[in-house]
Amino acid sequence: MKVEQKITISRLAVQASFFSLLIVITINLWQKDAPGVVYFLYLLPLVILIPGIIRGEIRTLIWLGFVLLLYFAVAVGRMSNPGPLILDIAELVLVVVLFIVATGNARLRQKNAP
Repeated sequence: MKVEQKITISRLAVQASFFSLLIVITINLWQKDAPGVVYFLYLLPLVILIPGIIRGEIRTLIWLGFVLLLYFAVAVGRMSNPGPLILDIAELVLVVVLFIVATGNARLRQKNAP
């Protein structure tokens, strides 16, 4: 497999897991009857990164890694509750997958930059 194909596949994986994470977080907050302010505060760091994710900018992928650390900490905290919901598990899995593919994509693109 060529490097360009790997970069394209990892970019699509970043976008798919990013938007899946947004959907899972939104549904999870809706199930927990969170007020509108919580939606705004919880989703704002990810929503800010949407244009860069769509364009596939390396700098956005690097910042996404830092932002995901916050979501990882919250997701792990939710997992420590007795009987975590399936959406809590899905959120944690998506955060980990997104972190891995985003850092992998950024590394591939930096390593093979012209």
